[in-house]
Amino acid sequence: MPHTHYAASAKTQGAKKSIGKKSAGKKSAVSQGANKNFSKKGYKSNRNPFEYQGNRKNNEFNARKARNRKADKARSRAREKALQYEEIAIQEAEQDFGKRDLKKRDFDFDNRNMKKSRDSRHNRHQTSRQQPTTIDTESSIKKNLEITKNSVMIPDTAVESRENYSDDVTFAQLGVPEPLVNVLRADGKNTAFPIQQATLPDSLKGANILGRGRTGSGKTLAFSIPLVARLAENFVDLINSGRTSRKNKNREDSNIPAPHAMILAPTRELVHQIDEVIAPLAAAYGMHTVTIYGGVRYQRQIAPLKQGAQIIVACPGRLEDLLKQGALTLENIEVSVLDEADEMADMGFLPAVTRLLEQTNPNGQRMLFSATLDKQVAAIVNRFLPNAVVHAVDDADSQVDTMTHHVFGVSAGDKYEVLRKLASGKKRSIFFTRTKYQAKNMAKKFISQGIPAVDLQGNLSQNQRDRHLAVFSDGLVRVLVATDVAARGIDISDVALVVQTEPPEDPKSFLHRSGRTARAGESGDVVTLVLPNQKRMAHTMLRRAGIHAKAEDVKPDSPVLQEIVGDLADLQEGWSMPEPEQPKRRGRGRSRGRGRSRDFHSSRDSRNGLRKRALRTA
Repeated sequence: MPHTHYAASAKTQGAKKSIGKKSAGKKSAVSQGANKNFSKKGYKSNRNPFEYQGNRKNNEFNARKARNRKADKARSRAREKALQYEEIAIQEAEQDFGKRDLKKRDFDFDNRNMKKSRDSRHNRHQTSRQQPTTIDTESSIKKNLEITKNSVMIPDTAVESRENYSDDVTFAQLGVPEPLVNVLRADGKNTAFPIQQATLPDSLKGANILGRGRTGSGKTLAFSIPLVARLAENFVDLINSGRTSRKNKNREDSNIPAPHAMILAPTRELVHQIDEVIAPLAAAYGMHTVTIYGGVRYQRQIAPLKQGAQIIVACPGRLEDLLKQGALTLENIEVSVLDEADEMADMGFLPAVTRLLEQTNPNGQRMLFSATLDKQVAAIVNRFLPNAVVHAVDDADSQVDTMTHHVFGVSAGDKYEVLRKLASGKKRSIFFTRTKYQAKNMAKKFISQGIPAVDLQGNLSQNQRDRHLAVFSDGLVRVLVATDVAARGIDISDVALVVQTEPPEDPKSFLHRSGRTARAGESGDVVTLVLPNQKRMAHTMLRRAGIHAKAEDVKPDSPVLQEIVGDLADLQEGWSMPEPEQPKRRGRGRSRGRGRSRDFHSSRDSRNGLRKRALRTA
């Protein structure tokens, strides 16, 4: 008896040969009657169930998957090599850049002699091969720290000391127009800060400005004054155009709104802060501003544009959305300002900023201001700020003289009690957390303990964020628990205490968090809480930030906490967020339905009651 496998194989081979001869003629007939044959009883398939049928599709899929894995590995290896080469190139460029003697006014990013840099690197490699290197490890570490701290964007020759500026220089002496001087005087601002004294003489003449000043140094006013002054000087006709557009706002006009000045900022809160500073200055010349950011209706921002707003203060994302809708054009932008450019780079806004600046007038004035300037924004500076005048008041890591730093080591069990102790005083304070959930949860815990507090984090709507910030700035609540959304641009006076519940990840975040206090010459304390497993990371971060505060372990009853808190505030049990005042709605008339007033319904009920009584008596 033959083997079953071979018998089955021979049978199928013969069946295939016989079927192959007949398949050409019966192909159409089989396709037409396939469904009928399957429906008939007793239909048998020619396929042998014992024969191995290889899955060709699976084999191809597996082969393609293996090729993709190999390609991914090759790309990852190439990417790693590229990153290594890029790091080496950046280090060599930083060393070459630091050796060059650059003057402040002749600082040009485009005129770089690449041939000389290559020759210098070649000569340096040859000398290093000939002579053995005996470099101390400590000196190399210090050198690397200096490179990371001193930004490659600002040469050492451009760093100016605050001692070069006096405290009694008025805005009129710097060339600020008289209408703006009157507005500033009415707000109690008579003398200029160092960053304003350094930049205003050049910015009022129309020069491109690259400015760096520590937090709370008056950078917003440093670019707001020249922006309004330049518009009022060179574009007097835009005031009349704005008035005519407001008169004809009900008439359909085919012209697209074309503002004349643009300020870009990374967050909505910073947009509001800038608008509060620049709006009174613009009103002195009859100009208007409009804020553009996400989280609100488009029509709320399109309407002021159609009414002739000349200055836009915007976040890059929403501004691009309005441009795609055709709500405005940037062709007439003559003055552009980038505020906190490094933060926009960290948030991934640089491509959008590049696309926006490409649509502005290439011959217009551009200014870039930030507390820290690093190589991330070098591409923007090289392309859009040629021959920029560089002003850097103090180093990037310089600390405010009126700011006191405290580094406290706490255990996980005592951490919340220490935080509650710091929040129990009468001082206005900001607590920074790492996540949105931590901010929301900590504010709830403070409220349950009788300490009124509000949170400021990304999960809140724009109306909620505005309400919480208004309650804190008006003094109704003295504790604000926030994420890094409040670390930039939140300019609230009398913030005496900043508490970092965890050490921030980088020195830049530490700098901007700390800058919410000790602003405009006021004093303030900055407290950083460190758990035992965070000590090494916190020590490295503080050293890179230039903070030399001595760390000490504390408990909730430590006397140093009482010294920082000061007088204790009264506890408010059962406190809740005050409800916003709702505007009165206009009635729809008394003719029908919902428009009827309470008096109408009450009179109707009284008439029905009288009728019932009359029927009873009858």
